Amino acid sequence: MNTSALATTHLTVSCIGAGRLGTTLCRLLVEQQSAIRISIGQVLNNSLESSLKAVDFIGDGSAAKDSARLEPADIWLISTPDDAIQEVTEALAQCGVLAPGNIVFHCSGSLSSKVIRLPDNQCYRASVHPTHSFANPEKSISRFPGSSCAVEGDEQAVAVLNALFSAIGGVCFPLKSDKKGLYHAATVMACNNLVALLAISKQMLAEADIDPAQQEQILNPLIGQTIDNYLSNPDPADSLTGPISRGDQSTVATHLDALSSEPQWHAAYTVLGEVAVGLARQQGFASDDDLKKISDLLASATDQ
Repeated sequence: MNTSALATTHLTVSCIGAGRLGTTLCRLLVEQQSAIRISIGQVLNNSLESSLKAVDFIGDGSAAKDSARLEPADIWLISTPDDAIQEVTEALAQCGVLAPGNIVFHCSGSLSSKVIRLPDNQCYRASVHPTHSFANPEKSISRFPGSSCAVEGDEQAVAVLNALFSAIGGVCFPLKSDKKGLYHAATVMACNNLVALLAISKQMLAEADIDPAQQEQILNPLIGQTIDNYLSNPDPADSLTGPISRGDQSTVATHLDALSSEPQWHAAYTVLGEVAVGLARQQGFASDDDLKKISDLLASATDQ
């Protein structure tokens, strides 16, 4: 395969699906100051209006009306929703714009580069997943540096993308293709599911007839202290407190009884409680007998 495009100091990047993530990355790539200069070729979204808006934010490139009007580029960034990636790459291959040595990559957290459907020996494939919330592109421009970026795919593409994402402040690390689902589930657990867990806490307080203002006073300092403790200790077991850490079976039983009428709350408490039992065993504050009783209690509650 021709690799001359990978050795140049000026590369053109075109983006398909330039939403909040795509527009942010394109602008960061244009503004980065590495030895490789980046120009944006074309931006293709579902509507020309959306493409023009993305180009305006990026400050470079041109809006494409459809895939038939795409022009050659060195790197193709696919930042569509996950379900569209395979279809988009197949359309990209069919429109005849790709050249040997091009890099095609996507930014899905759960899908590997193998989802990119291209003829063998046509392009180098990769995926890069930044662990960053792109909710506000304006803020992401300044806040992206320091974000971890999981990179996997063809060796040639990985080398170039490591250099470019490092140049925009990313902290790149390698990830095996078959581990992406597990990796992404971990990030969802720490981010999205954490929000869901905190929402359950507020729902419980509301059910306990505590008004919203008081809920904030109860939970916010506690959440802040817990996060601070977790970030200060590399081992999560060092941050665990509460009844399971103490081996307090009666308190756990009281909680399970109080939650029995709400299946979702009850299920979340029992599953996370089992994890907490494992952490408590590492701590050594509670006796093995007390933790065994709590574990049995949680297992019994799960079976009900």
